[in-house]
Amino acid sequence: MKKSHWIIVVLLLVTGIGYAAASPMITINHIKTGIEEQDSEKLSENIDFPVLRKNMKEQFNAALMKEATSELEDNPLGALAIGFASKLVDGMVDSLVTPSGIASLMEGRKPSNDQLSNPDTTKSNKKEIFKNARYSYDSTSKFSVWVPNDNGEEIRFVIQRTGFDWKLANIVIPMDKNP
Repeated sequence: MKKSHWIIVVLLLVTGIGYAAASPMITINHIKTGIEEQDSEKLSENIDFPVLRKNMKEQFNAALMKEATSELEDNPLGALAIGFASKLVDGMVDSLVTPSGIASLMEGRKPSNDQLSNPDTTKSNKKEIFKNARYSYDSTSKFSVWVPNDNGEEIRFVIQRTGFDWKLANIVIPMDKNP
């Protein structure tokens, strides 16, 4: 092979590896602009809403079950209460996994009831999305963004690769005693 062919092959490899390494950050940037522009189409391209809702419901239900089993173990109606609480968690997660709810979490804030019922938030109330965030590769197909919240804890945004695309698939919220 000629020297020029080797240079082209090396340049293509370097470009491919560079794009693969930058892809999660490109997805994060698309999510940021989608939230800022309130572009639901851009968000649906970069956030896997069904998987995100499923993962968050499992997270909240696990925290609820852990808390409820210790508090309701002697109560004969405990199982019924847990069933109602699980339905409440499902509704809460469905209202949280919205562009405004996700934006609040990305800013390190808890979504307020106002934001959940009225997703049109003003720019003056918003902080910078992913401010003071740290980024890390967990594996070749998983990338995490850690955003500090007001309590000094970190909310973790998990972006997963499916094929060539990267999408937000999970948000791990630090749970204290009250989920």
